[in-house]
Amino acid sequence: MDLVPPEILLHIFDYIDGPAPSEMRLHDQPSLDLLTTKPGRPGASLKAASLVSRWWRSLALPRLFRHVLWKPNVYSLSAFTLNPIPLLRFLTENHLARGVATFTVLIDFYDRDTADYVVAPQIRPVDLEWLWDQLFSVIDPLRFTVLARPTTLAALLSRMLYLDDAWSFDIPYHILSLARPNRQVPPGESSCHGRGSQRSASPSLAQPSSSAVGPQSSTLASSSVSRRPATSSTFRSRTAVPCPLFTVRPWTSLLLNEGSFDKVYRVYEFFLLRPPSILGALLGCEEYPNDAPLVPQTVVDFNYIAIFPLASHFEILLEHLPRIDRLFVQLVPKPGNATLKDMDEIKHIDPAVLWVERNTSYTFLMRQLTSVSNPQANWDLLQVVETGDAASDKEAWELAVRFFKNSGVQSWQSKREGVFVRHHDDSEFEDWSGEINGHVGGLANFSDPTPLSVNSFNYL
Repeated sequence: MDLVPPEILLHIFDYIDGPAPSEMRLHDQPSLDLLTTKPGRPGASLKAASLVSRWWRSLALPRLFRHVLWKPNVYSLSAFTLNPIPLLRFLTENHLARGVATFTVLIDFYDRDTADYVVAPQIRPVDLEWLWDQLFSVIDPLRFTVLARPTTLAALLSRMLYLDDAWSFDIPYHILSLARPNRQVPPGESSCHGRGSQRSASPSLAQPSSSAVGPQSSTLASSSVSRRPATSSTFRSRTAVPCPLFTVRPWTSLLLNEGSFDKVYRVYEFFLLRPPSILGALLGCEEYPNDAPLVPQTVVDFNYIAIFPLASHFEILLEHLPRIDRLFVQLVPKPGNATLKDMDEIKHIDPAVLWVERNTSYTFLMRQLTSVSNPQANWDLLQVVETGDAASDKEAWELAVRFFKNSGVQSWQSKREGVFVRHHDDSEFEDWSGEINGHVGGLANFSDPTPLSVNSFNYL
């Protein structure tokens, strides 16, 4: 087999290779094994082929590291034990850095105080700046994903997290994913959005200095903030700590997956509770330091996924919609999800309450789409609204279509199942069929002179 030309071997590898879980499973219930390739899947076949010989491994290695999953061994966030240097050195020495298309960070940090919902972990901004600078000076991914506990995710963003009611939700992990269709820098963008290889050829070995001066992280577990997100006039003069992750590349798509809210419905007055969520921080609609929006102006596609979220929580997104072109929502389990069939999960839960909250959430959405234009809101800028629930709940989708017809609203039309598009008399319908897990654009659109072959997958 060593005599087989490399072009033929690469073509064979195309058939045994498959999409990474980080491409296809971002809409599923977040868990530690969600983004891990298991035996029997197509990606595992490519790994097995890379063990045949040194020659095969040299050909397969760039494909194996197109989708990198980094699981750092973290024992403290305040002491900052997130060290990407060994991984980045490996990628650089093996000339794999430029081929990384997706980079996923999975942090399973368990803190006793956090588990008891006493205090959220904190990370100094200077440490976070060092982390993002080290990563993006070597890799230049089209998608960057973080899977972590809500408290850890808030710490990575230097934001506050409300924990007083967290015990009733018991949400183990959230997913935050940023994506872009290609590596081209839009006109007028800062040079900091360019390829990381222009900044540094190899990762620096310098660790962040413990004596470095910088503002303290504002990731706190606050019990004094109001249950309803609101901007406090007391702190308006204070400036929130910026998060370089959102501006280090010109991201065009953002995805937030908050998992299942089903456990909160075991509480009698569940509608009064507030989940541990970074949604308000992303939108900048809470008290300091969550009063500064994190969603950059380059983002035109916002994707929100949760299983039976509280309608009051979903309404926060609708009331503070960012300036986007497309909104994707998924509020019920996907087909094949066993949440409603797991007796331990739905014990002491009235299933009717779950669907009432779902109906209320979509009522809020339809009300925004059919209401009179508000010049102070961003709904006039929205061009596409898509639901990921049409396939699993066709009756609800048919009711939504009938609702639009009966409302007399002519500005929105149903283009395909689950998709409403704003109608313009002088323009044609924009095709969004190239979406990947709600992220706009395919991974094949590399701006490199000699791009690697990267599969493009339609939205599921």
